[in-house]
Amino acid sequence: MSDTFGQRLREHRHAAGLTMEQLSERSGVSARAISDMERERSVAPQRRTVQALAEALELPETDQPAFLAAARAGRPRPTATVPAGCCALPRPVPDFTGRDRELARLTQVATSAGPAPAAAPVVTVSGAAGTGKTTLAVQAAHLLSTGFPGGTLFLDLRGMDARPAGAPETLARLLSAFGVRDEEIPADGTDRAGMYRELLHHRRVLVVLDNVADESQVRPLLPGPGPSLTVITSRRLLAGLEGVHRLNLAQLPAGDATALLRRIIGDREPGAVDEVSELCGRLPLALRIAGNRLMSRPHWTVRHLADRLSDERRRLDQLIAGDLRIAAAFSLSYTQLSPQARRLFRRLSPAPVADFDASLAASLDPADPESIEDALDELVELSLLQAHVDGRYRFHNLIRLFARERLIEEEPAAGRDSAA
Repeated sequence: MSDTFGQRLREHRHAAGLTMEQLSERSGVSARAISDMERERSVAPQRRTVQALAEALELPETDQPAFLAAARAGRPRPTATVPAGCCALPRPVPDFTGRDRELARLTQVATSAGPAPAAAPVVTVSGAAGTGKTTLAVQAAHLLSTGFPGGTLFLDLRGMDARPAGAPETLARLLSAFGVRDEEIPADGTDRAGMYRELLHHRRVLVVLDNVADESQVRPLLPGPGPSLTVITSRRLLAGLEGVHRLNLAQLPAGDATALLRRIIGDREPGAVDEVSELCGRLPLALRIAGNRLMSRPHWTVRHLADRLSDERRRLDQLIAGDLRIAAAFSLSYTQLSPQARRLFRRLSPAPVADFDASLAASLDPADPESIEDALDELVELSLLQAHVDGRYRFHNLIRLFARERLIEEEPAAGRDSAA
C-alpha cells in the first residue's frame, strides 16, 4: 500500500469499485475535493472529511489507522504565531477619545476567552457610518494584543464594495497568515473553514474582521472552541449571528465629542467648540473632518466653521476634508437598500417630529403599505434609522440631512410636495 493519503484514497476507491462521483454521493464530500486529494493538490483534509471517506469506503478496521495516519501526516505544521507583517493591524489613531464603556466590555470578553472546550468568544461592533467602528476595533486590538501571544490579524472584508470578499477567499488569506502553504490550502470552502477552526483550537489569537457585508460572508469564519477572540465590525446589526456579544455604537456623549475635537485642534474657543461638536451630531467621523478642516486652515476661527455649519442646507458640503466626506460614507449604506427602503428613507426626512412610528411611515409611502415595517427594519439593520422605544424610530441629524438631499435630488416635485 502506498504511503501518501492521496495514493491510499485512490487505491481504496478503486478496490471498492467506486467512481469519484459515487464516493462523493456516499460520503457527502464533493467530487472536486476528492479529486484534489487524490491528485495531492489538497494534502490537508480535516478529520471529519477523512472519517466520512473511511465510512463511505467501508474500510476494514485494520486499514483505518493507516488511512487516518496518512491524512494526519499530510496536514501542515504552521507556525505557532502569526508572522510579523501578515494581515497586520492598521495604525492606531493617536488622539483616540472616549468609548470607555465599549473598551471595557471588549476587555472583559477578551479575558473570558479560555481554552477548549469553551466556545471562543465573538464580538460584533455595529453602527452607522462614521461612528468609529473600525477605529474602536483597532484601538482595542492594540491594547489587548499582549494578551494574545499567538498574534493579531486584521482583514478588511470590503462589505460596502460591489463585490465583497467571499468567505473562501478570506479563509485562504487567514490560513496563509498562519503559515499554511498555498498548495496545502484545501480547495473546498468547508474544508478551509474546518482547517481554520482547527488552527485556532489551541492558539490564543485576536482576529479583527472589518467591514463585514452580512452574516453569510462571516459565518464560515467564526471560530469553534478555543482561546481566540474574534471582533467583527459592520454597518449591519448582523442579527442572524447566534451566540455573539454585541456592541452597537451611537454618537459620542457630549463631553467625549468635545474632548475629541479639542484633542485634534487644541484648546481654542470653548463655546464655539461645543457648538461645532453638536452641529457634527457628535459623530466621530464628522468631528474628525471638522477638526482636520480647521487644522488645515490655520487662519480660520472655530466660530467661522460653526457659522458655516449652522446652515443645514450646506452642512454636509462643509463636512469634507481631503478624501474624507461624511455624505460619501452615508451614500455607501444608501446604495445597499432596496428601492422601497430608499424611497421611504427619502420621504421620512421632512417629518416634523423627533421620532415617528410605522403609521407615519405608511402615510409617506402608500404604494405598498404592507411592506412598510420590512422597509423600516431594513433601514434599522443598515443603521440608517435608530430603533427607539415602543416601535418608534428616529434619524441621526446628519443622516436626516443626507436623506433630505436624496429627496430633493431623486424625487420629482410632486413627490416632495406629497411627502411634505
